Amino acid sequence: MRDYIINKLIIKSNIMKNLIIALFITLASFTAKAQEQFNGIWQVEDSTYLKTILASDYAVLQCFNVSFEEYDVIPEAIVFENKNKFTTELYNPDNGYRVTIEYTLINKDSISSKYTGDITGVYGIKRLY
Repeated sequence: MRDYIINKLIIKSNIMKNLIIALFITLASFTAKAQEQFNGIWQVEDSTYLKTILASDYAVLQCFNVSFEEYDVIPEAIVFENKNKFTTELYNPDNGYRVTIEYTLINKDSISSKYTGDITGVYGIKRLY
């Protein structure tokens, strides 16, 4: 009888361990997909620049702005990120502007960008691709 009870406890502990592992994997996959949603080419309101955001399953990797009218590329340095937001710092050597930009995912095709620094304001960004 004693062996039977011990075996039952071992089986229950193994089931609990597997459930906990499955829970962590599920939570990790939800977090991973959140960053991937930023991936794409975006159009900023009232700008000749296209914003390109490269994201993997786990992180935003790069963010840069390209203007084909001005033949210019301006990179952004990623300083913070979480599930639905990330923050970058941008320095434009052409005009000396330095800004911090906080991006917030609104839906799969819209991002809100809050600029602080030499330029301030909140701008909508729409997905092109």
